[in-house]
Amino acid sequence: MDLRQLINQQPVIGLSPMDGITDEPFRLIQTEIAQPDVIFTEFVSAEGISRGGFKLYDQLLYKPQERPIIGQLFGKDPQSFYAGAIILAELGFDGIDINMGCPAKTVTANGSGAALIENPQLASEIIKSVANGINDWHTDKNALKKLKLKSKLDQVILRNQKYSQLKISSKIKPTLSVKTRLGINESIIDQWIPHLLKHPIDFLTIHGRTLKQGYAGQADWQQIGRVVRLAKGSGIKIWGNGDVQNRTQAQDYLKEFGVDGILIGRSAMGNPWVFSDHLPTVSEKYRCLLYHAQIYQATFPLRRFDSLRKNFLSYAVGLPNAKQLRQKLVHINNISDIIDIETDFLSSTDSQ
Repeated sequence: MDLRQLINQQPVIGLSPMDGITDEPFRLIQTEIAQPDVIFTEFVSAEGISRGGFKLYDQLLYKPQERPIIGQLFGKDPQSFYAGAIILAELGFDGIDINMGCPAKTVTANGSGAALIENPQLASEIIKSVANGINDWHTDKNALKKLKLKSKLDQVILRNQKYSQLKISSKIKPTLSVKTRLGINESIIDQWIPHLLKHPIDFLTIHGRTLKQGYAGQADWQQIGRVVRLAKGSGIKIWGNGDVQNRTQAQDYLKEFGVDGILIGRSAMGNPWVFSDHLPTVSEKYRCLLYHAQIYQATFPLRRFDSLRKNFLSYAVGLPNAKQLRQKLVHINNISDIIDIETDFLSSTDSQ
């Protein structure tokens, strides 16, 4: 189903974008175990992909089974967002999301992510640039060529299209969305949300915390519910995000707070069953951990396992011997290391 049709016909429960987490192996594992309604990539720099960041295109790899899939951009340069929108559209993404919610200091220090909340004029320019990029790509078959990208980028784009089994003849006009937070130090949704709603976006995702909170404390779903009321009559869908533990809770929140969609993030780490409410056994967790590593190695054969370790650790959460397992998981460097800890992993009871 077309993403626009999907979001207009039914509430959705999707996989939230997570930096350094929702890469291609993570998403492939997720689709095999419990398919979300919508899937986001981890964020990618608009400046980076438009100015020759070849390796960044690895973050934009996806398979057909991940659809509908939304690519997320971050940055602060409107012209780069314009180019980035054309590139993501050319790569066949069903939607393009603008990150205005990341609280990481490395991102906000440059005026990107959640820092855009205190720069509404720049936020407006960025949204308009992405909208223009999408429209120009949709109406002009030479839009990508007009960007005059480095020649090697053309080759990388072709590689990604081939990986995604993209049919160039079927042009998908991506949706446009924004993901943001309640405010910087305190909630300013009465000013910030109406500002965003003036723009041509299809949906708006609200994480129920401020920039200052990061991921501490509890997400404020009462504030998210208020955003729904502020958006009434705008024609723009509102999605909520923050501390949703399972699909059942997501369905309850859809009804309680009136949101049109919910994104589940950290609860999916080490637990792709979160979208089916299945409670995995220890052996299922171990097999998933091993399979995750195998898919990672097959997708990125030249990469070390260092970036995978945060995912490895998440598979041990809730196990009786989690502390001992963590000490071993942080030293995993290859598939053989995972096989070596099988006995230790399975020594936890299967009666969770």
